[in-house]
Amino acid sequence: MMPGQMQQRADASLDPARSSAQSAWEALARHGLTPSPRNYELLHTFFSGASPPLTERLAPCLRPGGTLTEDLASALYDACIAGTATEVRILDGAGRLADVAEALAERVAGSRTALAGYGDALTHWSGRLIARPTPDELMTALVALISETEAAQTRNRLLEEQLSASAGHIAELHRDLVETRRAAATDALTGLANRKAFDGFLRDSIARTRADAGSTFSLILLDIDRFKDLNDRHGHRFGDQVLRLVGRLLCEKTTVRDLAARYGGEEFAIVLGEAGIGAGVALAQEICGRLRAQRLVKRGSGDVVGQVTISAGVAQYRPGEAAHDVVERADRALYEAKRTGRDCVCPTPQAAVA
Repeated sequence: MMPGQMQQRADASLDPARSSAQSAWEALARHGLTPSPRNYELLHTFFSGASPPLTERLAPCLRPGGTLTEDLASALYDACIAGTATEVRILDGAGRLADVAEALAERVAGSRTALAGYGDALTHWSGRLIARPTPDELMTALVALISETEAAQTRNRLLEEQLSASAGHIAELHRDLVETRRAAATDALTGLANRKAFDGFLRDSIARTRADAGSTFSLILLDIDRFKDLNDRHGHRFGDQVLRLVGRLLCEKTTVRDLAARYGGEEFAIVLGEAGIGAGVALAQEICGRLRAQRLVKRGSGDVVGQVTISAGVAQYRPGEAAHDVVERADRALYEAKRTGRDCVCPTPQAAVA
């Protein structure tokens, strides 16, 4: 191949990368996003087509008329990009745990071999001692048995030390894996479950309900009213303060049977276990009232901010429907709450619930 042809091929291979980079910068500017490494990586990954799940969720935001906020960009990064790194850490931890287990098995196997050798030595000298040994033979046997016993004791002490060290290492790896799994299922800002954890919990809830015809659950979707205006007027730090406040309210109002999650951006979700639509509506109304009654003060300046409200839609699970169906019905109810004035709760029609 001629040098000119090689250069043309190299330039051609760089074209997609250049195009993705250019599109990422243009999208940052178009949506007014901070040109941070996380935001750039998010958009570069999207335009390069490297993450189909990201493409599916981000494409509607980038279409004409779509919006992409800092919070939504952060949520998408955590769900579609940072989550991959977490899975790598989990696999790495599992690999290290396997290494410890393999080394432990080798030590136990070695100890078993040594113990078998000690048993053979005892059998040998036992046979020699039965046949009326001379004093010299008795002394030789005694010295040999003492030596073999001391060697066995040394091996046992070493094995105990190795087992103790391995147990400590395994316990440390277990703590690391538990923490990694917890972080993988948690929204870093609010401390609630993240979207991935919500999706899994919803699927499990549906499976339990299908297995027990007498059980049910309700889904509550909540969205902070005029959150973009809050961010524009008071800044993203205050917006984060509001998101954390809502997260605390949801944690206080849910039990171990339920799951409260940050669904995305300023939207939250509660899967309310073993509860019909009446209980779901009552809980959503209580959350709305609690947030409405809060006296919000900006950290740093101490300025008192006006009332912050939230709207909610509630749907009770219908037997036989899929996860996206119950989410869609709750989302329509949430839209109705927004349309009819916000700061209220709208349930799906009771007659529609089986």
